[in-house]
Amino acid sequence: MPVRRRNPIRQMVAVYGSIGFLKLAAWLPLPLARALARVLARIAYYVIPRIRRVGLKNLDLAYGDELAPSEKRRILKGAVRHVGLVAAEFSRLPRFTRDETVLPLEIVDLERVRNLKGVLCIGAHLGNWELFAPALVRLGSRVAGVVRPLDNPALNAIVDAHRSAGGFTTLPKDNAGREMIRLLREGWHIGVLIDQSPRENGVPATFFGQPCWATIAPVMIGQRAKAPVIAGCVARQPDGTYRLELGEPIEMVHTGDIHADIVVNTQKCQDAIEALVRKYPDQWLWFHRRWKERPRLAREWEERKAKARARMAKRGNTAPDGVS
Repeated sequence: MPVRRRNPIRQMVAVYGSIGFLKLAAWLPLPLARALARVLARIAYYVIPRIRRVGLKNLDLAYGDELAPSEKRRILKGAVRHVGLVAAEFSRLPRFTRDETVLPLEIVDLERVRNLKGVLCIGAHLGNWELFAPALVRLGSRVAGVVRPLDNPALNAIVDAHRSAGGFTTLPKDNAGREMIRLLREGWHIGVLIDQSPRENGVPATFFGQPCWATIAPVMIGQRAKAPVIAGCVARQPDGTYRLELGEPIEMVHTGDIHADIVVNTQKCQDAIEALVRKYPDQWLWFHRRWKERPRLAREWEERKAKARARMAKRGNTAPDGVS
């Protein structure tokens, strides 16, 4: 199958357009920056076919006949508008942890959250995900966020500088596991987004009842660091303020069968994220191909199951549910 190459001109326009918008948003008063973002988001919804094609297909998968087509369009338009607002507010990230009036934040169950130490916080591209780690910094916690570096070095440098100025450490996604374990054991909070389709280290799961692939990272890292895993988000409220929500630690199963436990616990993590998306459906990234097929992961999973069955057969046992 031929590899689809990205259009270099389109990439250049996207990169320098993003840099220009970030600088303009930083110069404008926040209400004007948000207003501009809403206008650009509305234009993007109508002029970029992929947004409607992928977004509406995903909403059909997730909700089926549960929602009318008009409601699905409303949710998708809201999601596009929300991404625009996240981009507009990103320029305020360096001031967010120092000035609580920049982007007002309510923290649900403040005392419980403040007392958490050494927690792996899983989230999604939901609400203002760029505020997820800085919101924990506001509590005085040592925080690191796992990020995927952007393809363009110039844009990545600007984005990473804003994130670092927000008071937290960024960990490049590739090969971050060992550092995550070390920091969790030292009492740090680690934020990682787990709602996208993984290219590596994925197991079969469901999201909104539909089969997909999900990362095993939070389960493996949490187990090795002996750290609780908690799902959360920073959700936008009707008045434009934000609300940090962190759930209770996810109850992981430990039956002694590593492969089966990984599958069950990974699903628990996805269920926790799904619950947040269902609560704020117009604040999630519906135009990401969440349910994308991953043939290589499927082959690797079948090989893993075959090896597990062979090991169980040697011991005279049947294969566990997770690898049957």
